Amino acid sequence: MLVKQFKFKRIHDKGGFQWIAHSEIEAPGFYRGFTAVGKTLADVKEFSALVRLCERTGALDRLSEMHPPGFESRMQTTWGGNWYLHKRKAHLSILSGLSATPVLP
Repeated sequence: MLVKQFKFKRIHDKGGFQWIAHSEIEAPGFYRGFTAVGKTLADVKEFSALVRLCERTGALDRLSEMHPPGFESRMQTTWGGNWYLHKRKAHLSILSGLSATPVLP
């Protein structure tokens, strides 16, 4: 499931970070959310492009390794959700075949 379009919003506080980018997807049994705050609009757009690239290539688990050098001084990022749906579905199908009543010897 691909990331929905990011929403970019200007923050009018006097703090150092002036822009926020946010995207989330919610469905029954599924959630993914991505947020970044940055000093410039270009910074948060860079993060959104990186998220889309990682999702298209199937490398969302490597998102933290793929940040550009020096991003810590320009932005802060956070994300969470269900990453391995195919593994979860396989695990649930295995569990569904198990009996709920214990078998005693």
